[in-house]
Amino acid sequence: MKVLIVDDDMIVVESCRRILNAEGIETHVAGTVEEAEAVLDIEAFDAMITDIKMPTQDGFQLIAWAKTHKPEMIVLMMTGYLTPETQDKGLRSGTDAFIAKPFTPDELISTLYDTLKTRNHGG
Repeated sequence: MKVLIVDDDMIVVESCRRILNAEGIETHVAGTVEEAEAVLDIEAFDAMITDIKMPTQDGFQLIAWAKTHKPEMIVLMMTGYLTPETQDKGLRSGTDAFIAKPFTPDELISTLYDTLKTRNHGG
């Protein structure tokens, strides 16, 4: 499995990377929406985990872009602001699942696997 992690906070990126790598999952990182789009243009991923609050463009724009250009890829939205409004906007953008920061390694792994399982079995 191959996962793109998108966040401008390198502590979060490294934390996700360590957790996923320990599970045998290949990871790539991007610090901005623009960087993520450039990587997605040339590589295929099973999943993308993206933050919402980032400089220049927010994660909602990236999710909408990804759903148009990579509809087969699952998208997990991570945020420290998991409000009903954020969830609603995330769903409208096309996110498949949410993960609230801070999260445990188990929460990250189970959310990723549960979402993949749901997607692969038609919802």
